[in-house]
Amino acid sequence: MTQERARATAQSGAEGLAETQREQRAALREIGTPVIQVWEGILALPIVGALDTARSQEMTETLLQRIVETASDVVILDITAVPVIDTAVAKHLLETVAAARLLGAEVMIVGLTTRTAMTLVHLGVDLGGITTRTTLAKGLELAFARLGFEVTRRTSGALRAGTALGSGESAGRPRADGHEAAGARDDG
Repeated sequence: MTQERARATAQSGAEGLAETQREQRAALREIGTPVIQVWEGILALPIVGALDTARSQEMTETLLQRIVETASDVVILDITAVPVIDTAVAKHLLETVAAARLLGAEVMIVGLTTRTAMTLVHLGVDLGGITTRTTLAKGLELAFARLGFEVTRRTSGALRAGTALGSGESAGRPRADGHEAAGARDDG
């Protein structure tokens, strides 16, 4: 009787462990493919680490779902943290781009280095119909322009040394309401 209990306890523990592992794998998949809405109409997918077929499929499914949920017009695939670009990875990226385009999203790939560009050329990968940029910042700038947004730098409200975060005001400088911001003044 005690052996049966021991077996039942061991089996129950193994089942619990298996369930925990399934939950952890699901959580890692979710973390591994974060599709971020960076602005109205703009999604970003930072890809970190190696891409294999299974991960690429999950990534594409998650991205497509978010495109539909958010009705986004622009998708930015950031490959800055992909360590190796080979034929298989390039194929996965092109499939992701094609699927997103079928849902009406314009897709750009950002994070290309000189090494990545040379590798893609040597592999004969045709990115002719895909917009590329070297950095996420340049991709965002283009995405904003394509959607008709204009990003401008504020000259009077820019953060400077001595500025309280979020206030947009420096100590001793006049505020929009005519009062001075709290802090040191230069009376000289």
